Amino acid sequence: MYVLFVVILSSLASVGMTASPELLAKAADKTVSSNALKNYIVPLTADELSNLAGIWQDHLSQSIESYIELNASLEGLDENVAHKVREQITTLSDTHSVYSENYQIVLNGWLAKGGAADDVATHQSYLDAVSTATLRATDVRTLFSLATNWLISKDGGLGLLLQLGVFIVAFVVLLFVARFVRKTVSKGLERLPAMSRLLKKFVLTVVYWITIIVGLMVALGLAGVNVTPMFAVFGGLSFILGFALQDTLGNLASGLMIMVLKPFDTGDYIEISGASGNVDAMSIVSTQIRTFDNQIIVVPNSKIWGDVITNVSAAKTRRVDLVFGIAYSDNASQAVEVLKGLVAKDPRCLKEPVPEIFVGELGDSSVNLFCRPWVATEDYWDVYWGLTGAAKEAFDQEGISIPFPQRDVHLISNES
Repeated sequence: MYVLFVVILSSLASVGMTASPELLAKAADKTVSSNALKNYIVPLTADELSNLAGIWQDHLSQSIESYIELNASLEGLDENVAHKVREQITTLSDTHSVYSENYQIVLNGWLAKGGAADDVATHQSYLDAVSTATLRATDVRTLFSLATNWLISKDGGLGLLLQLGVFIVAFVVLLFVARFVRKTVSKGLERLPAMSRLLKKFVLTVVYWITIIVGLMVALGLAGVNVTPMFAVFGGLSFILGFALQDTLGNLASGLMIMVLKPFDTGDYIEISGASGNVDAMSIVSTQIRTFDNQIIVVPNSKIWGDVITNVSAAKTRRVDLVFGIAYSDNASQAVEVLKGLVAKDPRCLKEPVPEIFVGELGDSSVNLFCRPWVATEDYWDVYWGLTGAAKEAFDQEGISIPFPQRDVHLISNES
């Protein structure tokens, strides 16, 4: 049905159908409002808009002529009469502004419907020139009066102030709404224990900023700002940024994969890309690792996802692997019993799985005893260092030596 309607209109246009004289008269009426004029010029052709532009040029020219004559008549008038003339100038200035706006609407419609660019430019130059000339022809006191009237006008400064006030109030309310939404979503995510903390943090950040952006558009709309062009701008920027930030987009995709599949989480001790430490924080493009000596290492997510990831603290328990060397002349069974006693006394060493302590290797200079207790992951290093020091003291008390590497050198004389 719509296609048929378009075909009919095109056919009527091809046979030279023009707008009715009543519509043209309404579009050329001095008292027409800007919103009504925008609707009246929709069916007009380029030729009709050309004629209409000439009519509005005449309206504007007559208005400017009266405006200039009133300004010229101010010279030599007493203050009371001059005040009344300035009031007339102010009223005429408002009329002049309406004429200029309507003239501009006609020019825009004419150009959009295929009007010759040079012809439209001629009218545009005239409109710009007379706007500047009227300011030069206005005396200072009249300009001050016009500025004052603009400031207290609902369509001027007062209206702008009200719009600004509405925007500020809407923005403050928006911040509270965004925080409330984030808090509500956070409570909902707490019911999903399988979701990683990284993914939860990312979801909350996205929800917060989407609420801010959508709310900002609503706030601007309430303040009277046309937000439609902003969407076109955002679309163009996203297209350009897509090419300019290809590496960043790769990091973003890797970050999403890490958050969804969660090979590690915040607080975990990991080894990746030649770096190791606790995961301090993670953004959508990079991961921040804090080493034991408090260095901060920032690794791009694409480097992490494309490499081997070792999560040392993923499991709740870990096995501590210790190796102690004793001399060949010492009693290995006695040393094993000493180590078993140390492990049994340490409450951090778990009973299950059972600790393993045995002679594991006959080295070049020592008999190596393997001590392998199981501990909670968070106790790993405390047990590692604690048992190492305790074993040294216990071996000294039992007379068990920890030898250092030795080598026998035999010198053979070469007698000729």
